[in-house]
Amino acid sequence: MFQLARGVVALTCACVALVGWACAGTPVEIREKSQVGACERVVIELKAKGLFREGPPPGADAAGASKKVESAQPLSLQVETRLDFAERVTQVDDVGRPLRTARRVYQAASAINGEIRPSSASLRPEVAILSATRREGAAIVFSPGGPLTRSELELVQGPGDPLTLAGLLPARAVASGARWTVEDATARGLSGYDVLTSNGLEAELEEETPARFKFKVAGTVKGSALGGEGSITFRGSFTFDRAAARIDQMTLDRDENRSQGPIEAGLEVKSTLTVTRRTVEVPAELADAALKGLPLVPEPARLLLLLDPPGGKYTLLHDRDWHVFWDNTRQTVLRRLEKGLVVAQCNLSLGPNAGKGRHQDLKQFREEVRAALGARFREFLGEGGVEGDPAEGFRHKVGVRGREGDLDVIWYYYLAASPEGEQLVAAFTLSASKMETFGAQDEQLLASLKWSMVDQKEKASP
Repeated sequence: MFQLARGVVALTCACVALVGWACAGTPVEIREKSQVGACERVVIELKAKGLFREGPPPGADAAGASKKVESAQPLSLQVETRLDFAERVTQVDDVGRPLRTARRVYQAASAINGEIRPSSASLRPEVAILSATRREGAAIVFSPGGPLTRSELELVQGPGDPLTLAGLLPARAVASGARWTVEDATARGLSGYDVLTSNGLEAELEEETPARFKFKVAGTVKGSALGGEGSITFRGSFTFDRAAARIDQMTLDRDENRSQGPIEAGLEVKSTLTVTRRTVEVPAELADAALKGLPLVPEPARLLLLLDPPGGKYTLLHDRDWHVFWDNTRQTVLRRLEKGLVVAQCNLSLGPNAGKGRHQDLKQFREEVRAALGARFREFLGEGGVEGDPAEGFRHKVGVRGREGDLDVIWYYYLAASPEGEQLVAAFTLSASKMETFGAQDEQLLASLKWSMVDQKEKASP
């Protein structure tokens, strides 16, 4: 009798061990679940090669520039990015999926090479602690340590974010061989598109073992990034760790064609995106004591970005709808994008030093504005000083109404000068129909102006 009982127990244990195989045809629910306090190490890498078609510089003749762009030979492009961070869950949703996390970044870097101007980017140590929140399926990332630059944001908020991966999984119980369409929000996150117009990305449960599920994923998504329309064809795989209840590895080949938009040039790029996740101990920087008191909720003021133009003479803060279209050591051009359309432009130009405590004569500045607009000028709307830190010097605004072809246009011109006499001219351009919705964004941007040489003098003073 005892031997029979042992045999039954052994047979039962064997069946439990093989349940993943024995029940391969039985539908099973596959869900990501986590708990507040859980911590993992995440590495996201993207390697891309392809072609890049440069757009015209600001101020170029539109018709002539368009023909030059179409006839210009595309330039070779090579991109490598790597993001390595520990992530601790600080909030979950009603079904146990991570909703908000705190992150400690160990490495965030990119390198762009090829026939275009080489460039690189990395994350400053003072903003290496991040907060990430899933909102409408997308990951919103900021640093409690201070505003990120646009290049830093692109490093830490991009395709493959772990908060967006759960939408790869089926919404219902499935068996091996089942196929389903990936959630739109996840397809958008994997593409990097702002807007998705069609989603043909499908996943398939390929294999099941006691330890994990293995999936294939393939298909094409269409949409736009910063107003440039494009499509990406995906081919790849991912695995789900059953014990950890999460997608722990993903490799996706991406084949993208994107037309030139109002901010970025056109692309023909093949890339490979990889994501790995594993459980780790909570690092000291993400312990309860370290996170206590840190602002982790993405309120608008915390999402502002730092504009630090080439040359480093000044900085500004702006919201995430402003994008750098062009820059060099003397001029930076920002464009404001809403729903893929440019609704305003801001030209920031450094002027000659006027001498300590001085600035250009205001009457002369006003006349130069009128002369620059020429036949487009209709009337001055008013002028006067604007708010800002008095320690950062002088700021003056001139409003103008005019015509650009058949369009009623508003221009806001600013003359700013540091205490040492460095000058900055800012020119905002927008349609008169957008004046009300644009509001005081120009004044808010100029109110944040800080002159770098002023900061350096303050740091150097005893």
